Amino acid sequence: MGKVRGWMKGFVGAVLGLMSGAGMMYLSVIVDTVVKPSKPVANFAVAAEGLTVNFQNHSSGESGWWDFGDGSPLEPFDAGQQTVAHTYPKPGSFTAKLTVRNFLMEENTRTVPVDLSAATPQTLPMSITGLQVEPVGAQAIAPATFRVRGEVQNAEKAILDLGDEKPEVITENGPFDRLVVIEKPGQFPIRLTGLSGKVAMQQLKTVTVSQPTAGSLAVVLRVTDTGTRVDRRETTTTIPVPVPAKGAKTFEKVVRADAGCTVAEARIGKLASPAVKNVKAEVAADKLSVKLTGDWAGDAKAAGGSDVLVPLTQIVEKTVRVNLPVQPRSASVTPGQPVDLALPPVPAGLTGHQRKMALEFRLATVTGATSVIQAVPDLKLPWTQAKTYPNVGTYTYKAEPAGDKVRLTVEVQASR
Repeated sequence: MGKVRGWMKGFVGAVLGLMSGAGMMYLSVIVDTVVKPSKPVANFAVAAEGLTVNFQNHSSGESGWWDFGDGSPLEPFDAGQQTVAHTYPKPGSFTAKLTVRNFLMEENTRTVPVDLSAATPQTLPMSITGLQVEPVGAQAIAPATFRVRGEVQNAEKAILDLGDEKPEVITENGPFDRLVVIEKPGQFPIRLTGLSGKVAMQQLKTVTVSQPTAGSLAVVLRVTDTGTRVDRRETTTTIPVPVPAKGAKTFEKVVRADAGCTVAEARIGKLASPAVKNVKAEVAADKLSVKLTGDWAGDAKAAGGSDVLVPLTQIVEKTVRVNLPVQPRSASVTPGQPVDLALPPVPAGLTGHQRKMALEFRLATVTGATSVIQAVPDLKLPWTQAKTYPNVGTYTYKAEPAGDKVRLTVEVQASR
């Protein structure tokens, strides 16, 4: 009887074992075919109208983000959104990237170049206004100094053409104020041209420069200021923070500053995800990075199965080398009588300021042209120089400081 019971017990155990193995096999098939999602595929097309680009979504995935390549915050990926529109701040070439993930955190990325170099901004029209050209002094005798002023708005660049010299490119928008020297007599068109994409706009003024008297003297002083300046700008980026392993309570991520930049301040923007709380941004002691820390208030499901997007605003500083435009001055010189040329004020906001001055004395010929008879490429005050000309005499040139001016004199001793 005991042998029969043992045999029956073994038979039942074998049957149950077979059933268990079969059940696991069928369960594995069900998981692979039903539960496990397909691999994500990032795919999209672009269509541009001016600076606005429509990104047509052809992807398969549950979550992810768009990176438009212009420094704007990342935008969460919505699998149900067929088209995503983004307006770029200015013409140029960019690289757009889409990253998609499934629930198992498998990832796929696609990048597409976006060429908007020929695009024209539509929202803010370009304007060139207020062009004024005024002589500095009672008469505009070659070489003559003029003050040129105007305002440029919403242009990629502006070109100031004096008609007789290499045009100057003005890259900043807003009012500008320049001193320029026209060295030859005649009529000169002063053109200010603004360019934005394929659109051009121009203002024109014409000036007349009189011919100097043969044998008259003139002086041209050119001042160049250089130094360094700290540029500050505010940037807002979206930082993806990966969902941590199960059971983690906190997170930490370090965001490095761009090359050549430091971070003065950092703060967290409005969080869209309920999966994190108590998020803080701490600037490192060397100001080269920002550490993000916070607490997890939910699991991967609460975070959408993907990274949590944390908006980070930073005040970024960068030290740049500044070479300001040359500031010229000119005046007629009568031997034995001093003439003062005002120096430009020291530019505000510059550190390590250096100023270089170049000086030329010019003599007018019978044709109205002027020739350089004395040049000082690197003027240090006070300065004096004597030069003897055959059959003419000795000219003694002097330059000395006079407050915010340079005082120039020429003494002539005729030959006997």
